[in-house]
Amino acid sequence: MNNQRTRRNTSITRAVAIIALLLAAAPVCAAQSAPQVLKVEPPNWWAGHSINPVRVLVRGKNLAGARVEARGSGLRVAGPVKVNASGSYLFVDVAIAPGARPGPRSLRIITRGGSADAAFEITAPLPRRGRFQGIDRDDVLYLLMPDRFNNGDTSNDDPPGSKGLLDRSKGRYYHGGDLRGVIDKLPYLKDLGVTAIWLNPWYDNNDRLNEIEMPEGKPITDYHGYGAVDFYAVDEHFGDMEMLREMVDKAHALGIKVIQDQVANHTGPYHPWVKDAPTPTWFNGTQADHINETWQTWVLKDKYAPPEVMRPILDGWFL
Repeated sequence: MNNQRTRRNTSITRAVAIIALLLAAAPVCAAQSAPQVLKVEPPNWWAGHSINPVRVLVRGKNLAGARVEARGSGLRVAGPVKVNASGSYLFVDVAIAPGARPGPRSLRIITRGGSADAAFEITAPLPRRGRFQGIDRDDVLYLLMPDRFNNGDTSNDDPPGSKGLLDRSKGRYYHGGDLRGVIDKLPYLKDLGVTAIWLNPWYDNNDRLNEIEMPEGKPITDYHGYGAVDFYAVDEHFGDMEMLREMVDKAHALGIKVIQDQVANHTGPYHPWVKDAPTPTWFNGTQADHINETWQTWVLKDKYAPPEVMRPILDGWFL
């Protein structure tokens, strides 16, 4: 009887020891997992640009302790690499040599667990003739919302990746306008005397109903363009990068300037940054803990406005 009890106790002790070893090894395995690259922002930069070096943000997994090597001619790492506490974001400054040939390069991210390549491209400088002119008081601006302006391509009305968001009977759903529709109407805008068009954001928005911002108690879509989930992509309801380039080129050919509504100080509520911010101070607060915007923007010009009135305007979230 005593021998059986002894053998049983020995077996239990061994089992506990094995479990303890497995638990102890788990953090080591996690720490040694190979890095993964999910997103590179910006994915490219121009040779000869006035901003050089440029800071690149890499979103991924297992980036803790990473170092970065530039792969390809004309590209080098310029400064220390910074990784956030969770190992999900990496900041690196890269410099492009004068006269670097356009084409694909990469940034090799190296950790104890392995390596991964982040694609990066050096882009040829854009010709300056007819571009980068700015605007002045003589310009005639035409503000347009691509989704509500003109439907030039019905094939992107209900894209496969974000189906069910088009409904012209609902004011806060997509209605079908797109970049092809803008291209088709450029001669009309020229005849009106327009010298510059200012478009609502065209970057990629959420691919499903927005159930966080519900102004009337019902889900809405981000047809307006301000629900960004990717600042370096064109929303599939509007077209693609090739169509965007075509629109800009054809507008310039008619002497029409193009203004991008680039809102750098906020994203859509479904952007990956919202749940996993690159730094603790990336946003004013968090999705779970923030103050709300009150829309009393007129107080910004009032030098006597009290701080408790100003703060929601400057730091508040409008969800």
